[in-house]
Parts: sequence; C-alpha cells; structure tokens
Amino acid sequence: MDGAGIDMACMLRESFLTMSHNGVPCSTNFHTIEAMKKYPDRIIGCSNVGPHLIRGVSNAIKELEILHKEYGFKCTKVYSPEDSGPFNHPDMFPFYEKCLELGAAVFFHTGFAVGGHMEYCHPMLLDNVCLAFPELKVVAYHFGWPQNEELNALAWKHRNLSIGMSGMLGPYYYAPMKLAHMVGSVMNIFAGSEKLIFGTDWPAAPADLSVQAVLNLEIPEELQEGWGYPPITDRDRANMFGLNLAKLLDLKVPQKYRR
Repeated sequence: MDGAGIDMACMLRESFLTMSHNGVPCSTNFHTIEAMKKYPDRIIGCSNVGPHLIRGVSNAIKELEILHKEYGFKCTKVYSPEDSGPFNHPDMFPFYEKCLELGAAVFFHTGFAVGGHMEYCHPMLLDNVCLAFPELKVVAYHFGWPQNEELNALAWKHRNLSIGMSGMLGPYYYAPMKLAHMVGSVMNIFAGSEKLIFGTDWPAAPADLSVQAVLNLEIPEELQEGWGYPPITDRDRANMFGLNLAKLLDLKVPQKYRR
C-alpha cells in the first residue's frame, strides 16, 4: 500500500476452496481482524463468510453478525463460483436482508472465474438481487468481464449498483486503450464516474500497476469523437480511487481529497 500510494484498503480473506478440493480455505477472517488491529487507520474489514449455500446461509449470517457488530467490518464478499448455486438463489435473500440491516456493502464476484462455476456469477443475476433489495449497497467486481456491457446496463437500471474495477487494472496497465474503452463505456452511460470503484484483487493485478493504470488513464480524442466517451478529469480519478467507495462505506474523507 505504501509503495502504491494507497492510504486505506478493504482487506478480505480469500477462500479459493477449489485449490484444496474443498478442504481448507487459503485464509480466514481472523487474519483480517489481526490486520485491522495492527493498522486501524489503514485496513477496512471486508468479511467473507462463504461459501454461503454450502455451509448454510443461517451459519453465514451468524458469522457475518459477529464480524460486523463486534469487529467493525464494513463490507462483505460473495464468491459464488465455489458455492453450490448462484448468488441470486432464493436461499441467499435472508443474507442480503441481514447485510441491509447491518449497513454492509456487498461485493459480488461477477464475470469470469478462474475456478468453479461461471454460470453462478453472471452479472445479469444481479437484476433479481437489486430488484428485491433496492437499498442494498452492491458492487460488482471485475467490470463483470467478459459480460461488461450487460453489467453497464444493469448499473444504469439500478441506482444501488456500482461497478468494481478490481482484477482488471493490473493487466490493463499494459493495454491502456482497452481500459479506456471499458471505463469510457461506463462513463458514457452515466455521464460521469460516480459508479466506478477502484480495486486490486490478486497477484496478477498488483497494487502499484493498478494505481498507475488509473493515473495514466486517458480517453483519446478519437474515442471521444467516435464513441462518445467523455475525457478523464482529476475528479474522475479521485472518484475511482476512493470517493465513491468512501460514500458507500460511510467513511470520512479528508478535506484535501474532496476538492
């Protein structure tokens, strides 16, 4: 974080049960708690109490309540590829009700999945969730790629749905025109950058390259004229880097970043 110039970050345990044949997760929520205690002004707790359907949604809710009420976690992740059903499964709805009660933002893995079931995390499945819970704070990870256009349309339809850039910024540091298209298509629909959420995510998207990808981001004139994309401003970068997420998580932003 220091090397990349990141002041605060959401930290979560990553299960990746497919790597251990559903044996043990790669890490636990306790690892996140340890980091929160060590760096209280830097680390924001993001719980991962899945796989929700496999372990039982009621059990996931119990752990969620402990982490968010007793330890101050502010957001939670739903990673359906390793679960036994999609994230719009009816059994998941009590979990979203609890997230709404706790004021927790819900981060969904959407689009391509390295392991597990991709059909469980198609962006269009969020339509059911957002229709049922219009006040739930929802962030769809990874631009929803390769179904990013579907996700853009959904985010236009649902005011509570934001688009996460995580996992894509590191690789697209080496493909700036591709990133310009992906960001430009979002900003074209919304006439601004208020729906975009910065993120890093995994070793192929290291923090320093992810930050630099946004700092370098420009919309060339030919894309503005031919595709209708707006130019990127410093305010847009500030929105992506943290202002949008700070609003979702009710974080106080220093005045120097709000100009």
